[in-house]
This record gives sequence, C-alpha cells and structure tokens, in this order.
Amino acid sequence: MMKETFGEYIHKLRTEASLTLTKLAAALDIDQSTLSKIENGKRNIPEEILPKLADIFHLNIDQLEKEYFSEKIAEMIYPKENSSEFLKLAEQKAEYKKLTNLKQGKIDFKNA
Repeated sequence: MMKETFGEYIHKLRTEASLTLTKLAAALDIDQSTLSKIENGKRNIPEEILPKLADIFHLNIDQLEKEYFSEKIAEMIYPKENSSEFLKLAEQKAEYKKLTNLKQGKIDFKNA
C-alpha cells in the first residue's frame, strides 16, 4: 500500500476544499512560499501548525499526529536496509521509556 507524503496530503486537502495557497497559508500563519515548499516536499511542516491544520480541515488531531510522526520516522530510516528491524527496535525502546516513566511517576517523595 502506497501512502502519500504529508505535503501531498495537505495539498489534496487544500484543493478538495478549494482553498488557494494564499488563503491556507494565511490561516496557518505561514508564508505562501513556505506552504508551497511543504506541499512539494521541499520543507517539513512545523509541528506547532498541526492543531491549526486539524481545525481548518476538521481532522482528528491524534490521526494527524500519527501521520506527521510516521513520516518523520520514515524519512530517517528509508535509506537503510532492513528498515523493519529499525522499527521493531524503536518500538521496543519506546515501550521501555513508557515503562520507565510510569515507574518514575509512581514514586512517592512524601514518604521516601
């Protein structure tokens, strides 16, 4: 299954909504040229724009963040062979960090 890039996705959303580059860029509070570069894959979208993007297009912010971060991960590992091994290891490390943070969050400093 082929997934489009995040920039292509934004372009599709914008054109389906009949918004010009200028109007969407203004709504996102970025330059028109910056938005054009994002749509063309020449620049990454700043993370802080995601909530505005979700509001404008009535998207689920959690799903939008999944698309955003999965693309960032894909950009890092696509040139490597065995990228699935990188993903498995990263998932294990993420779970370890969650468990470590959870354990640390349960420390009761009042009774220590």
